[in-house]
Amino acid sequence: MFKIRIGSLLFGIIFLLMLVILLTFRKTLFEIHETEIIDYFFSDAGNYFWVYQTLFSDVNLTEAPDLLLIGSPILFMNIVDGNLILIQLWQLILMCVSIKVGVDCFHTMWGRIFFIMGSLIFPYFLFGFLGLNKEVYAMCATIFFSSYYLRGKWLHLFVALILAMIARYYMLIAFVMLFYLIPRLSKPRYWLILVSLIIISIAAPLIKSNIPGYSSDGLLEAPSRIGGISSGIIDSYGYWLFYPVKYFMLIPMRAYSFFIDSTRNANAMEALVSVLSLFMVILALYIVLIKKNIRPIVGKLILLGFVAPMPIMWSEIMHWRYYSFVYFLFMFAVILHFVDRHQIPLNQLKNVNHA
Repeated sequence: MFKIRIGSLLFGIIFLLMLVILLTFRKTLFEIHETEIIDYFFSDAGNYFWVYQTLFSDVNLTEAPDLLLIGSPILFMNIVDGNLILIQLWQLILMCVSIKVGVDCFHTMWGRIFFIMGSLIFPYFLFGFLGLNKEVYAMCATIFFSSYYLRGKWLHLFVALILAMIARYYMLIAFVMLFYLIPRLSKPRYWLILVSLIIISIAAPLIKSNIPGYSSDGLLEAPSRIGGISSGIIDSYGYWLFYPVKYFMLIPMRAYSFFIDSTRNANAMEALVSVLSLFMVILALYIVLIKKNIRPIVGKLILLGFVAPMPIMWSEIMHWRYYSFVYFLFMFAVILHFVDRHQIPLNQLKNVNHA
């Protein structure tokens, strides 16, 4: 009972504070979407707003069914007839509900506090309700997905898959693969992970040019020739070897980009995302390398974080924000290992809250 009250209290406080911010600055938030100043927080928010007003404000949804796949923010703007505040309110509610779901995964007060702090210092989550973006859905999807692994609630898995679809259709593919590759109640299928990686390596050069949004010269956004080299290796069926290299290469890349070009609107926030992600990955690696009193669920969450981008990182997308949702998988593992050590072990969860 105490746990429920604490969770509800935290949910209420955070929601009210963010609601006050949203309502107080609603006119300003609309203006910075029009002027694209919002791009300091989200790379594509101003572009989504412009595309909706210019191309889709009078379009019937039946004429553009692919919007759910490639432009959910534009889709939502169309549904609410351009009423930005309604989308922001919906995203705020989603964020707060996600916080409540995450808080309920921990058994100690410090565990819950560290989860809230870790979530709110991550820019894509903290500012997620302010603008048109996909990142807020990716982060909330990962919280629900992590909650499913910890609490076994099928509803949370369903919500995670829906939110992943809204974020990016290939994130949905990643979550479905994780569900089979790393089952919640049995050992990870390492052999299947390797086989899947090899299959992706063979298939990637053959199909990536035919999948919308997966392959284009505009996605090769990376310092010097790294993007071209990455694409060349993958086109040569080398993804199975290059995947870990690309994974660890992309994390600090945006921090580096900030130092060489601080004038680009979104570079500062993307640099912070890179630094926070790198910090969480280092802590996760420390847990794995030390191998001292690691509970199965902690190891499983860390493995989820390292495997999650595997089905999607073979594209030309050289930008960590598309994969930064793994931050939350690592954060759950880090908190459970260092802070909240009263979490029920995975092998005792089989008949607990499994519905």
